[in-house]
Amino acid sequence: MPGREKQPSRKRPWRRAAWLGGLLAALGLSSATLSLDSPFALDLVAGTVASVAGVVVAWVGFVWLQRRLLWRVGRRLAFSYALLGLLPLLLSLVLVTVAAYLLSGFFLGHLYRDAAIGLHEELEAVSGFLLQPLEMGLLDPAGLPTTLDGAALAYYRGSALAAGDPRAPDSFPEWLESDSEFDRQQRRSRVPELVVLPDGSATLAAAYRRGTSAVVAFYDPEAGGLLERELSRRSDVWTRLRRQGETDGTGWTVQILGAEWVLQPLARNQGGAEREAFFESLSASSPFSIVGVEMAGPLHAFASGEPVSPPVSASLAATQPIVIRHLFSSSGQVDTLGWIAFIIPAFLLFDVFIAATVMALFMILGLSRAVNRLSAATGRVQAGDFTARIPVRRRDQIGALQTSFNEMARSLEDLVAERAAKHVLEQELEIAREVQKSLIPGRSLQSEGVEFATYFEPSAAIGGDYFDIVRLPGDDGGESDRLAVVVADVAGHGLSAGLRMAMLKAGLLTLVEEGKPPREILSSLDRLVRSGGDRTFVTASLSIVDLSAAVVDVTNAGHPPAYLLRRNEVEEILLPGTPLGALGEDYGFRRIELQPGDVLVWLSDGFIEAPGRDGEPFGYDRTRDSLKGLAGSAKEVCDRILGQMRRHTEGVGVEDDLTLVVMRYQPEAAAAENPARPEFVTAAGA
Repeated sequence: MPGREKQPSRKRPWRRAAWLGGLLAALGLSSATLSLDSPFALDLVAGTVASVAGVVVAWVGFVWLQRRLLWRVGRRLAFSYALLGLLPLLLSLVLVTVAAYLLSGFFLGHLYRDAAIGLHEELEAVSGFLLQPLEMGLLDPAGLPTTLDGAALAYYRGSALAAGDPRAPDSFPEWLESDSEFDRQQRRSRVPELVVLPDGSATLAAAYRRGTSAVVAFYDPEAGGLLERELSRRSDVWTRLRRQGETDGTGWTVQILGAEWVLQPLARNQGGAEREAFFESLSASSPFSIVGVEMAGPLHAFASGEPVSPPVSASLAATQPIVIRHLFSSSGQVDTLGWIAFIIPAFLLFDVFIAATVMALFMILGLSRAVNRLSAATGRVQAGDFTARIPVRRRDQIGALQTSFNEMARSLEDLVAERAAKHVLEQELEIAREVQKSLIPGRSLQSEGVEFATYFEPSAAIGGDYFDIVRLPGDDGGESDRLAVVVADVAGHGLSAGLRMAMLKAGLLTLVEEGKPPREILSSLDRLVRSGGDRTFVTASLSIVDLSAAVVDVTNAGHPPAYLLRRNEVEEILLPGTPLGALGEDYGFRRIELQPGDVLVWLSDGFIEAPGRDGEPFGYDRTRDSLKGLAGSAKEVCDRILGQMRRHTEGVGVEDDLTLVVMRYQPEAAAAENPARPEFVTAAGA
């Protein structure tokens, strides 16, 4: 397992566990401030401590499982498949089993209701059958039977009991009467009300009345046995009626918000031998039983119908054969279609599961083997063996990954071989960078009546911008009071642009020393640029500053405009012209008469095109606005425009070389400070 011992984050889970332990301690300390005499406070603290402790234990266990058992990809895939494939299937089977059990319990309630409703309908039929001769006066109530097919009978004249079973009420129970067919249908759609007899046993009763005659029929527990046994016989479901509060000592009492709730489990083992004998009589014995419950309502007083007991529930029990017999035996067609609808999807699900299992096994083994090979090869590369290769036998994404690894190892091998050559190239570029720095004045110049401040920043290792400040020779061969200020921008960046810039500087110095006029100098430089093998362009601005005459002659070859600051006003000196290397030699020219305090600014297009966060360039307007204000010195003007540009490009950076030359004309101040012969003085540069 290469690299396993070098995992930097291995201690982090224990640190998190320490944090959780500290949280647990903090909760314990904070609980000391609570009133521990309060049960709510104790419960809250205990629950919080238990929850945090559970989280800590679960997190530490998960980390241990992940680090120790699931570090290998094969084990992790197998564990994932067990969670996503096997465990859901098992849980689905459990849920289906539980759902079938619950539905079977509801089905037992359905059988119980059918049995109770059927018994009640029989009682209604008996009372209705005996009512007709009684109403017609064909029979004397005293001569009518008191029992019939397990039903006890009572006869009424007017509202008084005339004859029949003495357990019937003395007055006709009007609450049992069904006045219309609609009422009878409504009664048949729900479980009939239970009636309590004088001896306390439960029964079902029905009543019919026409005119002054009425008949009441009720199930006779003395003749047919307890009502629950009759319902068990009719429904094939073992039934026992239980009143609320009747427990066998296995329930729980829970108090919630002052209310008391009794949780009583279903009577799974009620009845004992009697229940087993009942199942054996139906030839449906089974070690497993299905239980359910059905609410039968309270017991009602026979005479008034008033509830005299809490609600009664019917505890039901049956076996699987009984449920299946009643569920599927009513219709052979339903039985067949039901089983077909169950077997076919179950068979398809089994086939899909088997196919998924086989595919998962092949995938787990294949991926584990491929990852192990990749891990071993990676360890060899990590140790410095770049000749490591993986045999590619797969034609899937793993095979593509192995192929990519082989290509990566081959590329690393080639890169290591090229490293020495690259190091040499970097050294040569560093030398070229130093040479370019030597070509750019690294200082600002100050002479009698004039002060310079400059700034240069290449966007690449070697830039294509160039500027220089050169003192022109006098007629006698010595120095004069005339200066040449040149700012140029070679198209492109990098080494080729730097070489052209060096060539341009050499040509410019030669032409300046010869004392040629600016237009002729630019024409000669244009021919020099054209002499190269590839086509390129150079924008340039050449200004001749005559300090004695206080004039500046500005000649422009396609370069951005210069700016004149005079008495807090900014003037843009826009001189259209063709760049060096382009077609034609049309150069812009203007003579500027200097006044004390005037400031001239030359810059490259890197300032104009500097992008902001929204992609909008710095532009000419912002450049002109940044120059407004008092100019105490050339450096102040230089810093002001640089500050405005930096704020505009904050977080973006420049994309082109930046060159800036600022000149301030102040003849009176210079004369007062140095009345002797003027000479150049070095000040701050780039």
